[in-house]
Amino acid sequence: MFFRQIRVALRNLLAARLFTTLNILGLTGGMVTAVFILLWVQNELSFDTYHARAARIGHVVTHLSVSKEETWHWSTTPMMLAEHLKGFPEIEAVTRKGSDLNDMTIWLDGKKVKGEHGAYVDANWFDVFDYKFISGSAAQFKSGVRQVAMTAARAEVLFGHTDVAGKTIRIDTLDYVIAGVYRNNPANSSFQFDFILPLKAYWSNPANFRNDNNWGQFSYETYLVTRSGANRVKLSRQLTSLMSNLRLDDHGKPSKDTSLEVEPLAAMHFNKDIQNAAQSKGDYRTVYTFFGLAVVILLVACINYVNLTTARASVRSREVGVKKLLGAGSSHLFGQFMIESVITCLLALGISTGLVFLLMPAFNALTGRAFALTFTDPSWCYVLAGTTMLGIALTGIYPSVLLASFRPFEVLRGSLMLGTTSSGFRKSLVVVQFSVTIVFLIATLVVYQQMRFIREKELGYDRAHVFTFRLPEGADNTAFKTELLRESSIADASNAGQNIVQIGSSSSGSYDWEGRPKDFNPTVSQISVESNFNVMFKLKMADGQWFRANNRADQDNVVLNETAVKKLNLRKPVVGQWFQFRGIKGVVMGVVRDFHYKSLREKIQPLVLFQDQRWKGAMYVKSVPGQEEKAVKAAEKLWAKMVPDQVFSYNFLDDTYDRLYKDEQRTATLFNTFATVAVIISCMGLFGLATFTAERRTREIGIRKVSGASAGSIVALLSAGFVKLVIIAIVLASPIGYYLMQKWLQGFEYRIALSWLIFAGAGIAAVVIAMLTISYQSIRVALMNPVKSLKAE
Repeated sequence: MFFRQIRVALRNLLAARLFTTLNILGLTGGMVTAVFILLWVQNELSFDTYHARAARIGHVVTHLSVSKEETWHWSTTPMMLAEHLKGFPEIEAVTRKGSDLNDMTIWLDGKKVKGEHGAYVDANWFDVFDYKFISGSAAQFKSGVRQVAMTAARAEVLFGHTDVAGKTIRIDTLDYVIAGVYRNNPANSSFQFDFILPLKAYWSNPANFRNDNNWGQFSYETYLVTRSGANRVKLSRQLTSLMSNLRLDDHGKPSKDTSLEVEPLAAMHFNKDIQNAAQSKGDYRTVYTFFGLAVVILLVACINYVNLTTARASVRSREVGVKKLLGAGSSHLFGQFMIESVITCLLALGISTGLVFLLMPAFNALTGRAFALTFTDPSWCYVLAGTTMLGIALTGIYPSVLLASFRPFEVLRGSLMLGTTSSGFRKSLVVVQFSVTIVFLIATLVVYQQMRFIREKELGYDRAHVFTFRLPEGADNTAFKTELLRESSIADASNAGQNIVQIGSSSSGSYDWEGRPKDFNPTVSQISVESNFNVMFKLKMADGQWFRANNRADQDNVVLNETAVKKLNLRKPVVGQWFQFRGIKGVVMGVVRDFHYKSLREKIQPLVLFQDQRWKGAMYVKSVPGQEEKAVKAAEKLWAKMVPDQVFSYNFLDDTYDRLYKDEQRTATLFNTFATVAVIISCMGLFGLATFTAERRTREIGIRKVSGASAGSIVALLSAGFVKLVIIAIVLASPIGYYLMQKWLQGFEYRIALSWLIFAGAGIAAVVIAMLTISYQSIRVALMNPVKSLKAE
């Protein structure tokens, strides 16, 4: 019996090839989209949880109170803290990570190769965190000072294969033995290091150890493994007390401004309070939004199936009537239609599985992650299976109940099979579909306008045609700049201590001025500049003057931005007031107009600009417009001459600026891609309802045409009902879209205003999409021969 029902189901699906194809396409689109979104959601929520002892691994976070109003949150601690933690009974192991290495020079066969994404770690790093070695071992890494471990991907690039343990490579000026090659970092890991080196190698330079060996230098990420049952809150209080006694204040007393917190490893990815974090942070709101998006898109795909199935209810009503008269029960018919739903969903599952594998590289490019689907990892199988089961439940139950409930005598007499309740339900589904579509359209327009606003906003400085690179310590910056300015392709060059696109250096308490309250120490950003910095970036002065070239008196002076003048409550006139910065007393010689030196997510903060040769490691080069490539080659040639032992690495400021918003851009691209899929699926659902309506009104349209109705009036008649549904959807979707996008825009301090034009544009687009979707059926029926229409009935 069961196999007979399968044969009947397959025969019915083949008999209605168009509807079957639309059903499969709609479900496939919904499944593929839902699978990709759920994979991303699962990856975000499972960050760093794959380590065997993840539940007991904690990350020590520093909270530094710099004033009554402000507390800094750092992911780093002093180097010396780890040694003092080893005596705690609650702590099983401690390990550290030093600063990231993103500019290494690797020598292979006499050739220089740039090395990125490296880190110095304690020798027991691989004892705390789980890495799978495919060549060499963690024990080999611990065996000496000059050891290095790398990912399989890096080994393939450098050597062409991964069996390289024991080989020697030169990193910068030192030889290292490759202790091991480990599998590529999982997509849900916060540690995306291609090279891992021992901290002992870093400390072998006495200057490095001497610089870090004090309680005021917070440069190391500290991780600890707690024993089972340890209370993290209690342990955090103990660490804070320890830190207070070890880090003394200016009067030699225990400090009270620093507290330590042991956060769970799994929470580290979502801790957005951390300042100047090296890794991109997750956002629970985005995760939950995308999870809801997956559910909504799958629901829209299932609504599409329901609409297409019920559209054919009138065609299949006689089949149901005859089967019931021959003795078939409702349960038998219900099972028959459920089998059709299951077969359709399984066909969609098969196509979806192939598409997921086929589109995975493109999805990885969109997300910036390295998702890898393997049959040994059951997580993606669970996602696919769960999506399929949900699809079967949503698409099978209502249509099967509806079709199995027809009364045979009413059906065979030609009575109305589908009442107003059923019709209203289908129309409600279309309203839901297009409400979702319109919300997507609103969101797409808002995201596009906000990202365009970011790209086009006047930042207060000119970053066009400027690229930057960092000179190594000890290099002659002045000589390098002088040689650069001899090149005809280079318009200007200047040294600075920070990147003007993202100034990350700040200070609290290292300055003073006339009238400052003793307990008033607001955070002030800082950047060391040269006398031509303002001209190169076209900074505008609000008052006073900029630093003068070759003027020794200006070395002690500072220039403030407008926000600093307001935030520090400087009396007027500002120019000429004494101002002490980093122990040097000078005057405020000028006030520069505010410019955006951080992401537009943040308000412009106080900024002090000063001159100090020790802080000028970054070189900025402005090329002549149209000669960027020539300018880069000139800089690279000079680099090879003056810094022959290191790889030349540069970045254009436009690219650096774009990277500030890479997470938003990726999220927007993902959202727009999935929104497009949802719109297409919604159109399929509307097409199904249009087909249903056209079938039911074939006789009516034939009579109207015989009575003299024009094709245009018939198209208008058939379209009016759908336009009403779309208008209802616009009314429902507009406040929802406004609320959601207002919430999203709150993440930016500088943002667009939500104009009524956005909602009008989304509404008009929805109406146009709906009209284009139903025009085929409406025009086809309107042009049909009325004699044929009446004969068909």
